[in-house]
This record gives sequence, C-alpha cells and structure tokens, in this order.
Amino acid sequence: MRLLLFLIITLAVGSAAAQDFTQGQADSLRQVLAKTNNVHTRIKTLIHLAEYHIWKKGELAIDLDSANTCLTEAERLNRTVQSTALAGHHLLMKGFMLTEKGKRKEGQTAVEQSIPLLQKSNSQRLLGLAYFELQAYFDYSHAEQRKERIRITGLAVLAFHQAGDKLLEGWALTTLGDLYSIQEEYAESNGYLLQAVTVYNAIGHKKLQDVYELLGRNCNNQGDYKHAFEYALLALKAVKATNDSTMQVATINNLLGSLYRSASRVEIGIGYYQEGLAVALRHNDGANALLMVYILGRTYLDVNQPRKALDLLNALPKGLLDSSNAKVNALLGMIYMGAYHAEKQLKKAHKYSVILEKLTEGNTLAAEWANQVCIALVRYYLKEHDIAKARLYLNKCMAVSLLPTSPEWVSRYDISYRVDSAEGNYKAAFYDLLKYKTLNDSLHDDVKTRQFQQLDVEFETSKKADSISLLTQKTNLQSTNLRQAHLIRNITMVGIILALAVIGLLYRQYQLKQRNNKTMAVKNERLEHLVTEKEWLLQEVNHRVKNNLQTIVSLLELQSDSLTGDAHFALQTSQNRIYATSLLYQKLYRTENLSSVNMKVYLTELVQYLQEALGNTTSVAVTMNIEPIELDVSQGVPLGLMVNEIITNSFKYAFDKTIPYPEIDVAFSISQGIASLIIKDNGTGFPDADENNFGMGLKLVKGLAESIKGETSIVASNGTVVQVRFLPQGSLASGMHY
Repeated sequence: MRLLLFLIITLAVGSAAAQDFTQGQADSLRQVLAKTNNVHTRIKTLIHLAEYHIWKKGELAIDLDSANTCLTEAERLNRTVQSTALAGHHLLMKGFMLTEKGKRKEGQTAVEQSIPLLQKSNSQRLLGLAYFELQAYFDYSHAEQRKERIRITGLAVLAFHQAGDKLLEGWALTTLGDLYSIQEEYAESNGYLLQAVTVYNAIGHKKLQDVYELLGRNCNNQGDYKHAFEYALLALKAVKATNDSTMQVATINNLLGSLYRSASRVEIGIGYYQEGLAVALRHNDGANALLMVYILGRTYLDVNQPRKALDLLNALPKGLLDSSNAKVNALLGMIYMGAYHAEKQLKKAHKYSVILEKLTEGNTLAAEWANQVCIALVRYYLKEHDIAKARLYLNKCMAVSLLPTSPEWVSRYDISYRVDSAEGNYKAAFYDLLKYKTLNDSLHDDVKTRQFQQLDVEFETSKKADSISLLTQKTNLQSTNLRQAHLIRNITMVGIILALAVIGLLYRQYQLKQRNNKTMAVKNERLEHLVTEKEWLLQEVNHRVKNNLQTIVSLLELQSDSLTGDAHFALQTSQNRIYATSLLYQKLYRTENLSSVNMKVYLTELVQYLQEALGNTTSVAVTMNIEPIELDVSQGVPLGLMVNEIITNSFKYAFDKTIPYPEIDVAFSISQGIASLIIKDNGTGFPDADENNFGMGLKLVKGLAESIKGETSIVASNGTVVQVRFLPQGSLASGMHY
C-alpha cells in the first residue's frame, strides 16, 4: 500500500512538471522553428518540442527518438552561444528522456549535471524539477538513501517556493510528508502535509485526496482515530469532487474500512473493503487486490462467515496473482486454511497449513507477514490439539521483530495464554490473559470508543448549529415584519397609543418569560448533570461487572482444565452461564444505550463462543437467523442464559454416531408484537418429552421463561425444537395467543 501511494504522488508531480502541450501547440512550435533564425529562440523551441515528445501520452519509442533528435540539435546550437540556462534546461530534459528509456544511471548523471548550471542561471522552477527528479533515483526503502531523498526533496520545496509555483510546491511538500511517514516520524510528516494543504488552498487546487489519505494514515498509526476518520472522509470527498477513478480510490476505501472495523462497525467496513477491491480489480492491480482480498477474507472469518471468504477467493480472476510469490501464497494460504477449517474440510485446511509452514522456514516474507503466518499456524494447531507445533510457531512468532505498541504485538499475549493453558502452565496463562486484556482494553476500547463517540457528538453539534442559524434567520425576518407593522400603526395617534400599550404588555410578559426561562434553565442544567452522572455511573458499574465476571470465567477455565468427565463439564457449564451474563454487560458498557442490548450482536457472539467451547467433541454446523432487536437487560440476561442451556444440551445429548451431519439452528424474531426464540437440532431427540423427564437445563429454561412472563414449548421428535415466546418489554400487546 505504501508503494502505491508513493507512485501516485510521484506520477502526479511528473504530470504537473510537464508543460502539458497539445498537438496544436506542438505544431506552433514547429512553425516557430521553421521561421526563426535566432539561435536562442531555436534552442528554447527545440527543448520545448523535446519536452512535448517526452511527456506525450503513450510512451512510444518513436516519440523518445524524436525527443533525442531535438535535444541533440539544441546541444549543437548551444555550443555557439554557450548559454548556461539553456545548457541546464537541456541536460534536465535529457535526464528525463534517458529515464523514460530505462537508462536510470545515465539519466541520473544528466540531472546531476544540470543542477549547478540551473543554480547559476537562477531558474528556480527548473531547478526544483531537477531536485525532484534527482530524489527519485534514491531508494526510499533504504534508510540512508531515504535520508538523502528527504534532503533533496526539501531543496525542491524551497526552489518551487522561490519560483512561486504553488502547485509543484504542494506536490513536493506532499512527497516530503510521505517520506517522513515511511520513517514513522509522524509529527514531521503531518507538518509538511498540512503545509501542502495550505499551499493548495491558496490556489484553489481541489485534488487533495493524496494529502488527506496520508494524514489519515498517519493519525491512524498514532492512535488518533478521530482525526484519522475525518481525514479519510475528506479524502473520499475529494475523490468524488474530482471524479477520481485511479487506484488511490481503492487505498482510501481500504483505510475507511479499517477505521470502521476498529470502531466495531464491521458491516460498514466490509462495504468499503468491497469497493476498494472492485477498484483494484478494474485496474487489474494484482498486488493491491491481494492485500484487500486478505483483509476482507480475514474480516469474513472474524464474523464467522467462512463460506463468503471462500467465495471471495474463488472469484478472483485467474492469472491476476503470481502463484510463485511467497507473499501471495502466505496471504491466500491463511484465508484458505482458516475458512476450510471453519467449514470442517480438514484435509484441505491441512494442505494449506503445510504450505504456510514451508514459508516460515526461509526469509522470504516481511516481518509483519511472517508474524501473521505464525499466529495463524498457532491458532490452527491449537484447534487441532497439536500443542507441540502450536508452541513451535509461537516461539517463531515471538522471534519476529515488531513495535511493542502495535496490535500484532498485543495479540501475542492472547495466543501465549492459549498455548500455556493447553500445556497446563496455568500460572503463566493467567498472567498472559491479564496482560492481554489490560493492553487490549488500553489499545482499543477506551481510546477508540471515546474518540468515535466524540466524533458523533461533533457531527450532531454541527447539525444543531445549522438549525440554530435557520431559526436566527426566521427571527430576523419576523423582527423586520414587526417594525413595518409599528410604522403603519404610527400613522395615527390611536395607533401610537395602542402600540405603546401593546409594547408595555409585551415587555412585561417578556420580563416574566425571562425570569421563568432562567429558572427553567437552572433546573434543566441540574437535571442534565444528574442524568449524565447517572449514565456514567451505570456504564462504570456495567464495566466493572463485566471485568469481574470475566475474571471468574478465566479462573473457572483454568480450574476446569485440571478436571475430567462430569466434573469438567459441570464446571464448563457454569463457566458458560457466567460468560453469557458477562458478554451482555460488555455490550452494555460499550454502547451509548445503557439499558438495552442489540440481540443480533449479543446472541451471535454468545453462540460463536459456545460453538468454540463445546464443539471439540463433534462437528456441529450452527446457523443463525437473529434479527437486530433491542431488548431490555431484564429480559436479555434470561434469554442469553436460555440460549446457553439449550445449545449446551444439544451438544451434550442430541448427537451420536447415527447423525451424519449434526446441525443446530438458532432464530430470534418479533412478529405481531410477540418475541420468539426457536432453537432446533436434528439429533436423536427424546420421545417422552414431558416436564417429569426434563433435566436441570430444560427446567432452568422453563423457569427463566416464566421469569420474563413467557411460555415454553418443547417438541422432541426427529430432533428437538425448543421455542420460547414472550412479550418484549414495552410492547403494547396485552396478552399472548397461541
């Protein structure tokens, strides 16, 4: 992605540097050349004609040959006049031409030779172009060469500024900001980028998407998610304003997708990822399409949609990606392995695990991708219960050098906790878990939640400011009408007397109203303070309840690992019940609504947790059809516990070897004011399905249903179907009819 941004900026400067001759202007230059005998004029005209051929669209060899002919003749003529300025201009264009031909060394030499001549002639614009062309010959990925590139680009900025060419000055500032960003010197980078915005605004330049995108990425890397989001939206706005259809549209969409995903708005983020991938495919850009496919596929796996991840990979055009490239095999292999394993196609998943193992044996991958591959292999072997290999790739992961503040570094504590737990090293696992949760909360929850909420508040404040402005205009119009009415009433003495009387009454009413308004304002302020304080306290209570329950869950998990049989299952059942309640309180404190929970988000995550916790003994496909219904916490907790008990019963009792494809369906919806939870499986069922035969789990379900004034029905034939129906809190329905 960094390479793509750098190419976008460099190409933009190149196009701005060109005179952008039309065919008609080129013909005019030829006419001047045919008519004039002035040597200086002929040399200038030949150089401009060469420039036209160099920058002409299409990059045909014949155009570069024509440019070479013009420059050769200009060089011959300049031997007679010995013009320093023309010699410098000639060498600069020669450097451009040689570079276009692929002769970079010769091109660099020509540009270097042009600089002292242009310095003597004080041709600041051409000198700036020479500096900018020279910096491009240094490798930005090499630290020492990048420093030299920064130094030379700074000289180009100064030259363009002295020449008064703000367009080229802005582009050079943008390039300088990008180079500092590569060095992770984000404060310096942002300073130059904001200078570029100021320069562009001074000339009304609208194509600012490259600057805004770089600012957005810098802020994202600094953890300033609020400004990252703002700059990304400004970049997208600039794209639409300039009808941009280049690959930069893809990189901006990718940035927005990542920001929305970080804000837990995954569905919106997926939409931006898909748009970015579509742009990359339209441009047939395999490198960036690969990166976006990986990000989008990883997102599908995170939300338990492995089939969509596989469909995404299988839809890639054949021949777009280089199958011999290590990075291609790594990124696609991680998605294929995770998706096939989630789909229970274990042989196919193992095939890709072998490919990824071979990639870790050499130094063919960059550090960030080597780290990702090792993490993917650790998670895979933990699911396969191959603890030795999980430890092997955890050690390889730890050997990869990363920034301690990066999310990838924090995720290492999570997998360390899982590996230590699997090995029975519970003390180390406990400390890994606490470290992970502390760092993860610090890195994600507190900062991101506050900043995105603050952004929402600012948007709402902006809307209210617009409304106030409109009301002010209406008030001013009413005042004008009132003055006109007073003028008419003043025509007669009666009108004057009546007007004074009315004004007196109105003034008295105004004073009374002002006193009342002040009293109401004080009361409202106190009430708002009390409400804000109550909400904050309730959110803090929910947060603490969630943290305490999570600690209990972790302790139960550590204890259960040392037990077997019924004791292990009983402890795991208790752990799942506590987790169901903990998850609900987690959803409460992470949202603005402190009294209700979105059941689609809550139940989906709960069912995924239960499937992971209970699905080791059998391969059970779980499908969900849960509507995004907001439910009061007094009903959300019992409903979560009922789901936990029913699914636990299905996993424990429903399936045996006679069921070839075990399935569990979970559905939750509201119809005609009645909320309905239906969980069914295709297991063995139990023929004597009455209350006398219910185990503790189903009795608990029935008791929980009664606690929310609901009714339970259980059908146990050709599988088991459990249905709970109840009135959602606040419903206008007066009763339930079956």
